Amino acid sequence: MTVRWLVPTLGYIVLVGALGVTSRLARRTLSWQDVVVWSGIGYVIVAGVFLASGQARLRFTTDGRWAMGSAVLAISGLIMLYVALGAGEATKVVTVSAAYPAATLLLAAAFLSEPVTIGRLAGLGLVIAGVVVMTLAA
Repeated sequence: MTVRWLVPTLGYIVLVGALGVTSRLARRTLSWQDVVVWSGIGYVIVAGVFLASGQARLRFTTDGRWAMGSAVLAISGLIMLYVALGAGEATKVVTVSAAYPAATLLLAAAFLSEPVTIGRLAGLGLVIAGVVVMTLAA
């Protein structure tokens, strides 16, 4: 059912859009390292609630290692975003960062055997075109 993934995806879009603004505001006087610390505190609180309530547990399995890798990528990605927001306009930084489907398309094809279709390539072209237009717009 589409609603099961569409509603949280729309929430993600709004929250990441807001993240660009709040992070840029924070970076007026804070270093990217300061912003990472606050993000880490938030993650620790959420993880503590999940562990304490039994909704999650640490699993040291193959998939657990993939989760650890995902955590490293998420943290690294946020650091890159915070650094970029300290140097550039939120509108441009967040718009350019929205081109990540290009990386996902290539990596999913290489590691998950997901097909690269003409439709997906066309969609990717539209995403990139949109990023270029939004970035160059005054």
